[in-house]
Amino acid sequence: MSRYLIDRVEATRNIELRARTTATKVFGTPQGALENVTLACRQPQSTWRVDAQHLFLFPGADPHTLWLDRRIVLDNKGFVLTGADAAGGRRSLETSRRGVFAIGDIRSGSTKRVAAAVGEGAQVVATLHAYFAAREEQAMAEHGRA
Repeated sequence: MSRYLIDRVEATRNIELRARTTATKVFGTPQGALENVTLACRQPQSTWRVDAQHLFLFPGADPHTLWLDRRIVLDNKGFVLTGADAAGGRRSLETSRRGVFAIGDIRSGSTKRVAAAVGEGAQVVATLHAYFAAREEQAMAEHGRA
């Protein structure tokens, strides 16, 4: 989250920030309005219920890419490198592994905005069509030579 946004949120009297806290249950009225939320904190370990009319969840800015186990090249913060940053000759949004693409917040250099991720998703669809067409052409050329 940007520093200016953190400062604005902290300065707003009716917003309470709860870091390292998980919303474990939400309760609402029969009409569908939010009424209260059960929260759980990891340190110190505690659970409590608060009245709330609004809830904004911010999942954090740390990428969860350890499962990639060095199969995809990451930047020094753990975000996935794509395009020319991943390896020479890669398509836009393609990772260091040919045919594997990354979009959205997990991508190094992304703007970390939903609208941008949606746009990247649309872009990668066209890129995938071109990728598969090139693979098909290559397979046909190799088959024709055999």
